[in-house]
Amino acid sequence: MTSIDTYPAYATATTPPPDSRPKASLFCPDCGHESPITGDWLVEQGDGDRTYRCPECQSAISTRDDSRN
Repeated sequence: MTSIDTYPAYATATTPPPDSRPKASLFCPDCGHESPITGDWLVEQGDGDRTYRCPECQSAISTRDDSRN
């Protein structure tokens, strides 16, 4: 009898499956920096919102509405 093991396309010897990352991670599309949302991101408080900036390249990653709290 032959057994077939199946793996997702992203699971390779050099790339672990995404289960090893925290679920609440942000990724910078410009430089590739990644960190948990509570990590090293630069946070700018605005009028009712927060903007998360990359600590490596200062690109705006996410703006979140604080009025929903």
